[in-house]
Amino acid sequence: MTMKSSKALLLPVATACVLMLAGCGGKSPKSAAENYLDNLKLYNYPACYNALTHQAQVDRTIDQFLTEIPMAPNVSRDWFKGILRSYQYQLGEAKVDGNNATVTVKVTQPDLALWERTIDASLGPNDTPDAIAQKDLNENKFPTVSYDDNMVLENQGGEWKVAVDFPFLENIDKEHKDAVELYHKHQYDQAIAAYQKIIDELDKHPTTGTEGLKFQYGRELADIQNAQKQIADGQAYMPKITLSDVDMKMSESRVPGIFGKMTNSGDKAIDEVQFTVTYYEGKGKKKKEVFSEVHVPVATPLEFTNFSRPVLPFVPGETRSFGFRLTAPPDVQQKATPDLNVTSITFTQSTAPLPKAPAPSPSPGASPGAPPAAGGSPASAGPSAASAAPAAAASPAAH
Repeated sequence: MTMKSSKALLLPVATACVLMLAGCGGKSPKSAAENYLDNLKLYNYPACYNALTHQAQVDRTIDQFLTEIPMAPNVSRDWFKGILRSYQYQLGEAKVDGNNATVTVKVTQPDLALWERTIDASLGPNDTPDAIAQKDLNENKFPTVSYDDNMVLENQGGEWKVAVDFPFLENIDKEHKDAVELYHKHQYDQAIAAYQKIIDELDKHPTTGTEGLKFQYGRELADIQNAQKQIADGQAYMPKITLSDVDMKMSESRVPGIFGKMTNSGDKAIDEVQFTVTYYEGKGKKKKEVFSEVHVPVATPLEFTNFSRPVLPFVPGETRSFGFRLTAPPDVQQKATPDLNVTSITFTQSTAPLPKAPAPSPSPGASPGAPPAAGGSPASAGPSAASAAPAAAASPAAH
């Protein structure tokens, strides 16, 4: 896989480039691939860069290369070396076709998303995820996953060089972000189609690291497909998401918002909860919908977040506070009555252990003494269909 998020790795590049260029190419495709991976494990990034094809070096300077190193973990700078140290590479035989070759590489690495959820689920009151993760790395105690990746090589001037199509991989990364956003909007058909398109593009355009990306995205796609199959079960489960203490107040930014508490009264863990606020004017037969807005108070990431935030599903028996700013135009808020509904949920797909339900927390972002906003009192009602935008769990921010 390709690292996209580590910035300016810990090498003074200008001097290191001069000193660390030994063993950059290979007389055979397999030896060239092995040299690259050996240098990667030694953090010899200039040697890795020098092992690339001429076109790859045209596409990326060494400073740019350091933010998207092929066959390396896609993690932040803080975690890069520690996680890379845990990677194991096992090379297969090369398949040679003239001046082109492919080497299959079996990669064994920490199962990052599962590991992060596992740590977050078991944290004690005095624990931090960073400390537990570092301890796990030092003791090699983390869940692992193995998959076949690929290294593509070209013979240039009698030396085999590692071929990486950086512009193509950059576009794939953008498409993946868009696909994940569709999932968080609960637009499962579109998300599945986007993932399938990405995997098809990776299949038709092999370059170093594409098989690893196909494996990663294939796992995420399977989770989304499972979530889609459970839509009917989710609709039936929604009455078990009970709302309480719901009120309209001014947020800390002096914008009208809705605040309250929600409880998972059922027996299933939930990764996503979607709310819809629908505004109505009139009464009885003259009652009509004039505006609606969607918020996601629980949105649990599919992917590894570098322990940057708690990755915790909404577990049975848990009560969470929620709060969000309203986005309806002021005239709608003044004239219409808002109705708050749970409109969609996504069950947890991860096999990580579930955390214990925490004690209820105070409502976030509200000014208890502030006067209620005009427009009526929110009320819990039955489910309806709507699209969503991703949001942090129990976040008062509007989306």
